[in-house]
Formats: sequence, C-alpha cells, structure tokens
Amino acid sequence: MAGEILAANEVSVEFTNVNEIQEFVQMIKEFKGDLDMKQGRMTVDAKSILGICSLNMQDKMELQVHSGEFEKLIDKIRKFIR
Repeated sequence: MAGEILAANEVSVEFTNVNEIQEFVQMIKEFKGDLDMKQGRMTVDAKSILGICSLNMQDKMELQVHSGEFEKLIDKIRKFIR
C-alpha cells in the first residue's frame, strides 16, 4: 500500500531521481536521533546521500526513525511517502 506506515516509527518512501534524495537528506538533517534507510537486508544512514544512493532507487525503501520527532518528520517528508 502506498505511503504505508509499517511500524510505530517506520514509513515507506520512494525517490525518482538523485535530486529528490538530496532534497530529502537536506530536510531530515535538522532532526535529532538516528534515521536509518532500509531496503531488504541493507541498512544505511538516512542522513547520508551516498548511503541512500547505494540502495536501489527503483524499489521502495523503509525509513526507520529512532527519535521522538516521528510525526514532525513525517509532516516534513510527506512528498516522498508513496
């Protein structure tokens, strides 16, 4: 299901190009706590453009939020939740 919230602090996101990844990383850098991007068995730092680019942009990714600012973060990145 598009934009599906997968767990209490996890949400599914997608990107269509590298510019979207750059925009996404700039948006989330202000948030405290760890943010991980997971795809299959791979997990990378969601605040790292290179980390996200190492994943397959053609497939959905799961953003895992290890912070108390989950709702605020979701509002900020809503355009990438698909």
